[in-house]
Amino acid sequence: MSLNHRREIRSTTFLVLCCAAALVVFDISSVSAQKIQMKDGRIFQGRVLPVTGVSDPPLADAGPDEEAVSTPILLIDDELRRVYVPKSQVASILDQAAENLIKVPIWQKVAKTGSTLGSVGPSLGVTPFDEYGRRIYEMQTRDGPLSIVQGISELTPRYAKVEGLLGPQRSIVWDMRLATSSIPRETIAAILDKAVSHEDPNDWLQVVRFYLQAERYREALAELESIIAAFPEKEDLQSEVQQLRKIGSRRILREIHLRRAAGQHELVGRLLANFPTEDVAGETLQQVREASTEYESDKARIATISQHLRELVAELPNSETRALVKPVINEILDKINMNNVEKLDPFLKLADDATLTSENKLALAISGWMMGPKDAIEKLTVATNMVTVRGVASSYLVEPLAHKRTALIDSIRTLEGVTVARVASVLAQLAPPLAIPKEAILGYGSYELTAPGQSENGDFRYLVQVPPEYDPSRRYPTLIVLNGAFNSPLQELEFWTGTPPLDEQNQPTGPRSGQAMRHGYITISIEWLKPQQYVYEYSLREHEAILTVLRDACRQLSIDTDRVFLTGHGIGGDAAWDMALAHPDLWAGAVPFVAQFSRVEKYVPHYWENAQYVPLYFVAGELDGSTMSDNAQNYDLYLGNNPGKPVFDTTVVEFHGRGYEPFHDEILEIFDWMSRKQRNWPPQEFECNTMREWDNFFWWIEGRGFPSSVTPGNWPARNARPTLVEGRIRNGNRLSARTACAETTIWLRPDIVDFDKPIRVELNGNRVKGDDQPSLEVLLEDARTRADRQRPFWAKLQAP
Repeated sequence: MSLNHRREIRSTTFLVLCCAAALVVFDISSVSAQKIQMKDGRIFQGRVLPVTGVSDPPLADAGPDEEAVSTPILLIDDELRRVYVPKSQVASILDQAAENLIKVPIWQKVAKTGSTLGSVGPSLGVTPFDEYGRRIYEMQTRDGPLSIVQGISELTPRYAKVEGLLGPQRSIVWDMRLATSSIPRETIAAILDKAVSHEDPNDWLQVVRFYLQAERYREALAELESIIAAFPEKEDLQSEVQQLRKIGSRRILREIHLRRAAGQHELVGRLLANFPTEDVAGETLQQVREASTEYESDKARIATISQHLRELVAELPNSETRALVKPVINEILDKINMNNVEKLDPFLKLADDATLTSENKLALAISGWMMGPKDAIEKLTVATNMVTVRGVASSYLVEPLAHKRTALIDSIRTLEGVTVARVASVLAQLAPPLAIPKEAILGYGSYELTAPGQSENGDFRYLVQVPPEYDPSRRYPTLIVLNGAFNSPLQELEFWTGTPPLDEQNQPTGPRSGQAMRHGYITISIEWLKPQQYVYEYSLREHEAILTVLRDACRQLSIDTDRVFLTGHGIGGDAAWDMALAHPDLWAGAVPFVAQFSRVEKYVPHYWENAQYVPLYFVAGELDGSTMSDNAQNYDLYLGNNPGKPVFDTTVVEFHGRGYEPFHDEILEIFDWMSRKQRNWPPQEFECNTMREWDNFFWWIEGRGFPSSVTPGNWPARNARPTLVEGRIRNGNRLSARTACAETTIWLRPDIVDFDKPIRVELNGNRVKGDDQPSLEVLLEDARTRADRQRPFWAKLQAP
């Protein structure tokens, strides 16, 4: 929330909201803060208490000896959920004042005595809330199905307190919390309409305050205008109407910034064109004008570039040169847009430079388009050679026959200006080399694809949803989502992307509009489970499904490989947890929902130190059996109860009174978290544990033949020992690696070593000799097999 936004809210006289205090030097162990900011920028609000572990009571309740107890973990309780974070990751206290949430009581016949719930499993069905805030929750128990009547007994801008109600049969004492944002707007309005008197304007104003704290400004404005219409003596509230319009306009502006960052420029243009101007703060209007001016400037820049290119082609004296450049210039004219116009920046800056020839200027345009603005050059023959390189690289990446791939490399090896560095730049700008088959198109940016398998496990089907205005020239953050035993790949996809509008025949009539679409994420849901599979098996088949689909998707979709996130529910969450630790170099982060240690105890506890290299975000429910207590030991290690280890980037969220659920309530916080993360590539040093033969690649070290490889089928209950893989990037252009495997490959690229200086690589203390210089064969083959065009390796050394 911006400072200006806070000022606008403060000026609204009918509401007292907490405001951010100046940042202070603090000791978090001695402060029960109300609002804190983490080092990654996230803000938490609620009661903040130090704890020794996620299963331990807060230290504030632990007695007089708390000073002597180590409390590396912080618990933030906002009455909806408990959030656990490493204390060392807190940047500052923003506000120590108690939070002043509006709380609207809803009359219900709450069960104060009766049976209690020790665990809540997957629901059999939940009816919508009615206008009185009541619903029926049906679950499976050992004695058969159980239906519980629930009612919202308290409604706040953050959460709804939902309790079990007295019934004619069995009363259940149950206090669960739902995020208010997860309840439909029309349901909230109906409940408030019944709960709050409209006879007294002061009571009615409570609804306005509620909506304002919930940042539902449109509803707050509508309620306030209704109050003024019903009570003319409240005409003085017109000034507050103006303030609400100002605040609401800032909300629209924030949405514009979000959509622009997601590359949804057509939508942004419509939002800017229709931006409200009545009672809008001058500063906000100025920002809107600036954003509109930037868009107009981009359009003008594209028009200017297009005009210059046409003129320059016409000026070329040689018809053969015109014929050579015309196809790529036509491509630029056809495909240039706001997502890729920066590639032409070097050309535009020098388009009027009289010292450059038409060929020089066209070379800048073509080379910038092929390799990116940083690698633009002025020599036309080299620039046009890069067009040839792009075609060869595209063909190479999808060519199945080795002898044809060799011929493709030979065809460009002697071309002027072709270097490994320039080919790598071409790869980085390359559109996905595989076209999506027509038969895979489901409509509205949705696809059903099949990744060819490389083993007896066969092929792997997966669903894809791309965000609005998807453009292959732009890289997109990506979600790999894994369904559990109680939902389907389609349901897992729609958890993130939303459900499309459907006609009477259940066919989509429009695009999905969920949070992944709003934030601009490609979402991939894999059919990774066998029929009737109810547990995660830790198997090669499961790992192969996920990794094969990721690589196949990278060949067909424009994926930002530095921002790929892995997530899943239930056993899909178990798989995400295991895969994150097994392959920490692949992921920007992992979000396991309702994952349980008792289901991942084979490898996860042995891989726990790998968690320091990949951000983790766990979501669970207080009443999901023994999930929290089972997971506590691992959570505590990740959260900082690990003396001598660096701080891990881990967040654990536990919802009050909730069981085994999807937890759609947390999705906005997860997208905020993901917006701050990207893959750690490469760490300056790492030490990773491995036990399976296919968990064998860590950034730039690949191993084969690990001595203590343990497959799930021969897992020993005791005496399982992981193998350590170590890598360090040292001063003096030196690398040191340590493995215990039979064969090791050391992979090299410019962010690991400087190829222009002597390179020294040591494995287990011994010098590794070989050709450590960049190679077209290594570069293109690595890009083909791993499908990571952003970070392909340029050279490799083999050992022993």
